[in-house]
Amino acid sequence: MADDGSGTRLPLVPLPDVVHFPRTDLRLHVFEPRSRRLLRDLVAQDEGEPRRIGIVLARPARRGSQPEIYPGGTAGRLVELEALPDGGANVLLRGEFRFALERELGSEPYRQGLVRPIEEPLLNESDAGIVAVRAGLVGLANELAGELGGRFPLSSSDLAEVAADGSFEELVNRIAADLDLPAPRKFSLLAESLPERALSLVSILRSRKQVVALLRPYRSLAAKSEWN
Repeated sequence: MADDGSGTRLPLVPLPDVVHFPRTDLRLHVFEPRSRRLLRDLVAQDEGEPRRIGIVLARPARRGSQPEIYPGGTAGRLVELEALPDGGANVLLRGEFRFALERELGSEPYRQGLVRPIEEPLLNESDAGIVAVRAGLVGLANELAGELGGRFPLSSSDLAEVAADGSFEELVNRIAADLDLPAPRKFSLLAESLPERALSLVSILRSRKQVVALLRPYRSLAAKSEWN
């Protein structure tokens, strides 16, 4: 990754159903030739160079054509690479920062773009508003996890771990990454600032809680029907 003064050059990996968030981990299986080349180039960089990949959401495309991509994404740092006998690899990326895509720079030997990193606003984690939103997120997610069990993507133990050890940003982004939402909706969350993203998630979880409450009587009836 290089900065030419007008932006940061970053290799891009478009994915059709994945939105990566900062401070979250993303595991990928790499098998396409251009992605393999990208990994070789990253590994060949000097030890001190940041080995980053821009994960971007791909728009639907016709078979055989190169998909268009959404105008932003997350830069993930390569932290683990497991080479496989078939030439592919399993990799682990740690999300570092959001970016806006200024323009693409070509697609050979792989897609690259000129990006503008987006910094999150500095937040005081002791601020009463942040504390209240954090408690609201954890409370709502725990209620849904208790009600839905394995049908909710985060378990109570997962929530307890990230709430205890993680920053506000990690908590918000972990819920955003794991929540079962359509990829375009996740991209809209990524495009928001951290405070806006947190409030959007509170709204989403509240709506789900209301739906679960409305369906609760019908779930009990369905359970009884199994005995008829």
